[in-house]
Amino acid sequence: MPFLLPKALRLAWHGRNLWHRLTRPLTMGVRAIILDGPAGDGPAGDSQAGNEPPGDGPNGRSILLIRHSYVGGWHFPGGGVGKGETLAAAVRREVREEIGLEAEFDPHPDGLFARFRYGASDHVAVFVARSWSGTPRADGVEILEARFFPLDRLPQDLSAATRRRLEEFLNGTPKAEYW
Repeated sequence: MPFLLPKALRLAWHGRNLWHRLTRPLTMGVRAIILDGPAGDGPAGDSQAGNEPPGDGPNGRSILLIRHSYVGGWHFPGGGVGKGETLAAAVRREVREEIGLEAEFDPHPDGLFARFRYGASDHVAVFVARSWSGTPRADGVEILEARFFPLDRLPQDLSAATRRRLEEFLNGTPKAEYW
């Protein structure tokens, strides 16, 4: 039975894409950049999930990425904004639900991006964690893995949008308008 859940999630994701093509709703999403290490926002030196010790990238920095069961690649944690929910409250909730961390974010996003894919009209706000606590964990159903990666050893299958946001954030390159 557990092997059916990822297939059901993938089917639901495709159903959502079809629904967006038909109805074209405007949706709002959030993503979180969560750093670890001396120059990052997390507790440097704490034991974290993953193969690499945190704080082992450039300047001792690592970034938390997740891998979903229903879409390929590594991504920032995040998700949708609920009705009556602020963006900052949504990013805190999504990080807590997806990977079990309690994180603090400035109430203003680091960037806002448009995403018109699969017929959707999405806008995604990216927040940077000022501090966080806990140990990242994947639920094994929606989130298959949650790991810190040293910034100089990012996974090859990092999603294109995640790679662009990282370049903008870390290198100070101009922010794109589109996700």
